[in-house]
Amino acid sequence: MARTALSKKKKRSGAVGYVLMTLVVLAITGIVLIQRADVARRLSSYEAQAAELQEQIDSENDRAAELDEFEKYVQTKAYAEEQAHEKLGLVNEGEIVFRLDGH
Repeated sequence: MARTALSKKKKRSGAVGYVLMTLVVLAITGIVLIQRADVARRLSSYEAQAAELQEQIDSENDRAAELDEFEKYVQTKAYAEEQAHEKLGLVNEGEIVFRLDGH
């Protein structure tokens, strides 16, 4: 009889061990799933941020190209004449200037 009681006790402790092991595995699985969802959310956020930064890079590259073109234009004679006409009121030879009284 002592043997059967000991045998029943071993069976119960084995069953309790399996239940505890199952609970631990389920807890670890839950933790992993929660962490996976958090990582997926952060990845989505980082991808959106990367897309926004790429748009800014493209915009700045376009702006740099425009500035390069403007730099080339500033070095031309046409730009110098335009500035002399607008800022200094100079005129080219042969141009006729009309001025309205009161202005």
